Amino acid sequence: MGPRAAARLKGGLLLFWGVWLGVVLATNVCDGLKALGLLPEVWAFASGNYRLVEQTTARYGTPGWLNALLFVGVICWEGAAALLFCLAGLLGRRGPRVAAFAAGLGLWAAFLLADEVFVAYALEGTHLRLFTAQLATLLAVELLPGRDEPAGPD
Repeated sequence: MGPRAAARLKGGLLLFWGVWLGVVLATNVCDGLKALGLLPEVWAFASGNYRLVEQTTARYGTPGWLNALLFVGVICWEGAAALLFCLAGLLGRRGPRVAAFAAGLGLWAAFLLADEVFVAYALEGTHLRLFTAQLATLLAVELLPGRDEPAGPD
C-alpha cells in the first residue's frame, strides 16, 4: 500500500470513529430529551441508555440527579471524542490523533471500570470490544505511513 492510499485509509478510519460517535451522541441526546419529557416516548431515534444507566446504578440506590449527571458527562465526553476524531481525520496530524484516541479509549476504559463497579457484566463485553477496536485502529493509524509523517516513533 502506497503512502497516499495509507493516508486515505487512516483518515477514513478516524472519520469513521468521529461519525460513529456522533451518531451515538445524537441518540443519547435524544434519549436524554425523552427522559426530560421534551420528546415523546414514541420517539424512535433514541438510545435507551438513560434507562440503562438507571437500571445499572440501582444496585447502590444511586439518586436520580447523579444518574442524570453521569449521563450528561458521557454525552459531553462522546461529543468531545467525536469532534476530536473528525478533526484528526481531516487534519492528518499526530497531535489531534493523540487527543482523539485519548478521549475515545478513555471513554471505553471508564465504561469498563463502571461495569466492574456496578457489576454490569452483561455490558462489559460490548465496552471491551469497542475499546479493542479503537486500540486496533490506533495501531493501524500509527503504524501505517501517512501524509506528512513517516511510520514509527517521533
